[in-house]
Amino acid sequence: MRYLLVAIGVIGALVAPPWVPVIAIVALSVRWQAWEAPMIGLLVDFMWLPAGLSLAAIPYYTLLSLAIVWFLEPVRARFFI
Repeated sequence: MRYLLVAIGVIGALVAPPWVPVIAIVALSVRWQAWEAPMIGLLVDFMWLPAGLSLAAIPYYTLLSLAIVWFLEPVRARFFI
């Protein structure tokens, strides 16, 4: 199941609408300690950020995935472990 969610997130980062990787990141973070979630966020940011590195290009998906993993850690620890 974990590998399926990672595959959905990676494929979603490449060809699906923007909400598909977000759902995969949340689903991974709720159930497991998901080091894959920030990697999916990083992939989305590398795919969709503009070519030049500037201060206007903020890696939203990477920051969002790190926040989700960090905030869902107590929830997962309480209900799943």
